[in-house]
Amino acid sequence: MVRKNVLRQRIESEGFRAVIPCDRCVRLHKVCFKSESSDRCSECVRGSGVKCEMSKPTYSDAEWRRLVKLQQQIAEERRDALAKVMRLERQESLLRSRAGDFIARDYKEIAELEDLERREKEESERLEKERKAREEQENLQKQRKDVEYNAQLASMSDDPSLTQMLNSPSFWENFDSAVAGGIPSPTGGNQSSSQ
Repeated sequence: MVRKNVLRQRIESEGFRAVIPCDRCVRLHKVCFKSESSDRCSECVRGSGVKCEMSKPTYSDAEWRRLVKLQQQIAEERRDALAKVMRLERQESLLRSRAGDFIARDYKEIAELEDLERREKEESERLEKERKAREEQENLQKQRKDVEYNAQLASMSDDPSLTQMLNSPSFWENFDSAVAGGIPSPTGGNQSSSQ
């Protein structure tokens, strides 16, 4: 019994699963393990004195050829499907690479546009600062001229002879005739009318 169990275990560990099981394994719904060193399967070794027999195939040569042809066709379709999967994976990889290139190019263009916008903004800010500085300079110059003009006016109004002259009615009479086109005379008459 021990030898039988050792042999059965050796067949299962070193053997192979039979493609076509023996009649006993079919009847018992067991997996049929065979070995090249034994003419019986592991289940037939377990059952004492049982022959390991396979029933004759019930198919014709034509059916066998059809079965083999179908197996070859399936193997070929499988190879074609695997080749197609590999081709699709290569195409997918290529598309991912191209998409990465597009993204990189778009990113570069966006970065360039942002840089251009930044430079334009800086230039606009610089020009605005220069314009404001010019306006301030012009305002300062105008204020300086106004201060100088007011200082001159103040110095002239402090002159008593000028104030007296401006307050004199004869000054304004001579001024009116000079504006009208005549030349004032020292006596107050109009020389252009005496000619």
